[in-house]
Amino acid sequence: MWIVAIVVIVGLLFYIFYIQRQIRLMNIQLSQRLHEQYTQPISVELVNKEINQLVANINRILIESQKSRSYIKREEKYYKEMISNISHDFRTPLTAIKGYQQMLLKEPLTEKQLAKLGVAQKHVGRLEQLLATFFEYSYLHSNEDQPKKDRINISNIVFEEIAGAFAQFEQQGIAVTLPNYEPLIINSDEEMLLRIVQNLVRNSIMHAQGDVTIKMWLEEEHAYICFQNPIDENIQLNPNQLFDRFYTTDNSRRKNTGLGLSIVKLLTEKLGGNVAAKIENGMIEFLVCLKKNL
Repeated sequence: MWIVAIVVIVGLLFYIFYIQRQIRLMNIQLSQRLHEQYTQPISVELVNKEINQLVANINRILIESQKSRSYIKREEKYYKEMISNISHDFRTPLTAIKGYQQMLLKEPLTEKQLAKLGVAQKHVGRLEQLLATFFEYSYLHSNEDQPKKDRINISNIVFEEIAGAFAQFEQQGIAVTLPNYEPLIINSDEEMLLRIVQNLVRNSIMHAQGDVTIKMWLEEEHAYICFQNPIDENIQLNPNQLFDRFYTTDNSRRKNTGLGLSIVKLLTEKLGGNVAAKIENGMIEFLVCLKKNL
């Protein structure tokens, strides 16, 4: 009898080992599907009804998941093409409107007519800017291209953008304080960093209620860009929602789509960093943290 018992125990141990081996193989196949674009169905070599049924259900789920991914990719391609077409469709009539406005300026107009034309031109310019921001956000949100790695001087990008926006800051009565020039070199995507700074500058021009202070510095593994300015104390802002799409307040809705800061967040995260906002003593601070080496 003891011989039979030993044979049964050995058989059970072998069966348990065999099941563990098959489960291990299943895990390997699932990992391949997750990380190596492996598309073959999961397979096992077991004569076990329950485990075979489990594998069959896993394969059904994987097939449906593959179909969903394929559908999403097709939709993303369609979405990009649609955005491009809509962008062209909007720009064509806008260009025509601006052209006719320029032609009207050459006509003999009264002061009242010139004033009305100036208002129309201002609104067309604003619409053009809103559309550009919307299309930029839509493209960036659907674009899966990996960031490029370039050697970048953050100081140059910030100083050049502030210099380019000097007339707009002056028109709003805003002075900009910058730190003494010091090269701050990182390895990151120059185009993405430029767009981050452009949107922070644009946000300051539109919403700052006083002078803007900009700080930049490097630490061991990260680079920081900080924009600070006074805000209107009558407007209730939630710093945790400022980077949400289309977030606005009632008082600022007329001049803000809420997309500029969303673009900042989106690009910062693409560069492996993060951005945060803080409100304290009537001042708002936007702090962008980026990796020194992407």
